[in-house]
Amino acid sequence: MKNKKGFIATSMIYSFFLVFLMLMMTILVSSVNNRIFVSRINEDIKSELENQGSFIVDTLPVKNYSIGESVTLANETWQVIEDKGSQVVLVLSRALQKDEIIKAIGEEGNAQMYGTCNDTDCQVRACFNASSSITGGQLYCWFYAGNSNLYRIPSWNPTTAQIQSQNYGQTIVSAVVRSWFNTHRGVQRLLSQSKLVEMDINDGALTTKGYVRLPLTSEVSNTANANKWANVKPFHLLEKNSNTETRIYNTSMQNVNSNTAAYIRPVIEVYEG
Repeated sequence: MKNKKGFIATSMIYSFFLVFLMLMMTILVSSVNNRIFVSRINEDIKSELENQGSFIVDTLPVKNYSIGESVTLANETWQVIEDKGSQVVLVLSRALQKDEIIKAIGEEGNAQMYGTCNDTDCQVRACFNASSSITGGQLYCWFYAGNSNLYRIPSWNPTTAQIQSQNYGQTIVSAVVRSWFNTHRGVQRLLSQSKLVEMDINDGALTTKGYVRLPLTSEVSNTANANKWANVKPFHLLEKNSNTETRIYNTSMQNVNSNTAAYIRPVIEVYEG
């Protein structure tokens, strides 16, 4: 009789356990399905937003633009540097932010690459701030202020041969700007729709082509015009001044040591219409 009661009790315990397992499996399956469903909805919404012109402005109206005029394009606010008729040169009205810069070069908090950098204010050096024991290697240009003979020449986009045999190094700023351009959904949409103008990019020594660059010395040499759009400063300019000096704009164009930090403001050229 006792054995029979024990068998019944054991059976009930196992039955409750099986019910509990089945309940847990049902909850887990339902949770996984819900996550998949929500993920698909998020992807559909993202895809819809990227493909709806009503959400992303990707056309620059045909009109006469004035220097400093603000325009909205590719989910960003830009300022007009020059109206060329059917083409308009635009500069990002803000500076690149900390998360955008870190995504490109990492090294958060590295004083040899960054100047002042927080969530609202992030300045980056054009070249690595080298010391007697630490250089920027071959990838980036670098400059050791303690010995002006120790440097790599700043360049927007040097070739491997130029890096190895002619002492050139890519600027840190170039790496950031091109990474930002390649990962910016709105700007890449402009590129895919053939709205961007391919520009000649001359950093003062080497010439290449591309769809994004920094402001030019010539674009800020007219201070009256520059003051209409150069509201975020100091910022890096494209050209180097010498093998150890780059240029920034800070109320006027200035030649500075190539390890000087400043803001980064990308420039693009866009077809109207």
